[in-house]
Amino acid sequence: MKISAAFLILLAPAAWAAAPVLTELQPRGAELGRPFTLTVVGQYLGDGARVTSTLPAAFTPVVVPPKPGMMQMDRTAAFLVELKADAKPGVYPIRIETAVGISNVLLLTVGTFPEVVEEESQPYSKPNRNDSIETAEAVRAAPVTLNGTLRGAERDIFRISGKAGERRVFEVEARRCGSAVDPVLRILDGSGKQLARADDSPGAGLDPRIDFTFPAEGFYYVEVTDARFSTQAQNFYRLKMGAYTYAESIFPLGGPRGKQVSVTFSGGRAGAGVASTVDLSKIDPRAAFALASLPDSGALPMVFAVSDLPEMTKSKDGVLPVPSVMNARLDSPKEVDRYQVKVEPGDKLLFELQARDLGTSRLEGVITVYDAAGKKLDSAGDKPLPEDVFAVQGTSRTSNDPFLNVTVPAGVHQIAVTVEDLALRGGPLYGYRLITRRQAEDFTLSLGSPYLNVPAGGTAMMVIGADRRGWDGPIQLTVPNLPKGVTVEGGMIPREFIDANNTRSFNRRAVMTLTAATGVEFAPQDLEVWGEAKLSDGTVLKRRARGPGLLVDVNGATAQGVVDRQRSLTAPWLDMELPVALAEIAQATLEVHESGVKVMEEGVRHEYSYTWKLRGKGMPPKNVEVDVVGVRDVRVIDFKSADDHMSGTFAATTTKATDAGHYNLYVSGKVKMDDGDVAVVSPVISFDVTGGTTSVASSQ
Repeated sequence: MKISAAFLILLAPAAWAAAPVLTELQPRGAELGRPFTLTVVGQYLGDGARVTSTLPAAFTPVVVPPKPGMMQMDRTAAFLVELKADAKPGVYPIRIETAVGISNVLLLTVGTFPEVVEEESQPYSKPNRNDSIETAEAVRAAPVTLNGTLRGAERDIFRISGKAGERRVFEVEARRCGSAVDPVLRILDGSGKQLARADDSPGAGLDPRIDFTFPAEGFYYVEVTDARFSTQAQNFYRLKMGAYTYAESIFPLGGPRGKQVSVTFSGGRAGAGVASTVDLSKIDPRAAFALASLPDSGALPMVFAVSDLPEMTKSKDGVLPVPSVMNARLDSPKEVDRYQVKVEPGDKLLFELQARDLGTSRLEGVITVYDAAGKKLDSAGDKPLPEDVFAVQGTSRTSNDPFLNVTVPAGVHQIAVTVEDLALRGGPLYGYRLITRRQAEDFTLSLGSPYLNVPAGGTAMMVIGADRRGWDGPIQLTVPNLPKGVTVEGGMIPREFIDANNTRSFNRRAVMTLTAATGVEFAPQDLEVWGEAKLSDGTVLKRRARGPGLLVDVNGATAQGVVDRQRSLTAPWLDMELPVALAEIAQATLEVHESGVKVMEEGVRHEYSYTWKLRGKGMPPKNVEVDVVGVRDVRVIDFKSADDHMSGTFAATTTKATDAGHYNLYVSGKVKMDDGDVAVVSPVISFDVTGGTTSVASSQ
């Protein structure tokens, strides 16, 4: 009740300082066919550090002499990287493993052009050395990929030469490669006059691309800036220059698992269309995404959706089978695609769009359902969000792809489903996937943390978010493949309901704690997190939680109304679940016990005691934080702490208005140790509320 969601998400990965942390890769990219030295920068990258990655390459540790004056905490490690013959252009995750945990992921990009580093980004270089035309850095070769950085309110300018009529592509790779920079690209002449500008380009997400023809022979200038001149920790970019083929769109946007799918790349230098095939026959059976590459191109691949439902493309009769995935496109402005669905009264259907969230469509979709007489039954995508922050802002918006739950009314045996763009746009960039299932109650789950280090003899926490798609009841989460010696507690998402004041309770979050027994050992592995719900018709629905892949903060984000360019950067296309590793022995633990239950006139009082246990010298906090997940009408009161703060008590009180259900409670705090503050969390304790009274089901 006292801990913000943002704090919860950050707590687990940062809890134990000895686990490795990555802050930078040097370089951020490499050319196919050329060995290179990869230097990883961060903390606690000690002896025995090794790289894990999907990049087909051999990573051999390189001994690097320490630099004079280098701080402690093992800030660098180096590896000779030798790419294998089957390596392809793309973006790959880099993670470090040590004997005491795993690191976060940073992304490394592999391309087809020679790689150079901006002079200003070299070690010990003076800042702002190429911020004007007069001081522009000369780039003498093309094709080339130039690796640079933007330090807040600065601009990087590069001088190039061109011949009259020569056509060249200029492209910045940033957000697609794990950078928090929102790049803007401009081409200038010698007087500083703008000849071309790009911010967000089709097929490149928030990254810009300019296809430019030089009007005359001479010098020209390429400028890269951040759209908001913001200061970011991940502030790198890759400026690619050359005469290469690229596409702005792909169709269809996805295909069936186990098949080879014919696709067409179009737009840009792909022109009217380049046919290709995406092989989905050998992908991981759990994967929700694949990557589609334009043949014979150095452009980065596009994300491609994968499903297990029957797939089809739009036909003339407009019949929409159930279940199915309809692959279609709004070919012209103001176009409305219409489908007929045979139904029976009482049928429950779920319609979902995949478009914008894939990054390969600009569709701001609207789904509408009508009965046979043309009466509108419902719609999605054209209504305000509960927080009232809906907006269409070019390529940056607050909404996600819409979904619509429909229960067929009495007397209705056929319905019509339409798909359109909210701004009535259309064309090659407005493809979509309409997913139809005979199921009106559903949910999806996402992990709030991209990885987890569990301290030996201690506890770590993870947060799971739910996207409710018609199901308002409780969801219980489990981890079926726990390592031996590790226990899990919590994972309950209470139901949502509308109270007597017509106010909806929003429960979209669960907390789970993992505790490793003292002396336990296990190798780094991926955990599966599953959510289970018993639907109103008795069906048991199970859904697997998906991880963000990586989590890169973007400075300037706001809590409400945040749009794409300000959201924390994730990479769900990596198809990661929850990588977990065993960390160092816990420096501090926090034990919590239920010490009594008192039935009061207006509710129930739960009394708890807590005890700190420390390894070595340390100072626990005077006060602890208590969170009762997803429950309203509960107060946490009467905090008392011993003189040495090594123990204490508190109480949680319910009322007669507290909704009946199963709830999770946990306690956390920061201990001051010799090596710095250590964030500690207790295992979750569970309790039940029934008709205004409460029973305790201790998790310990």
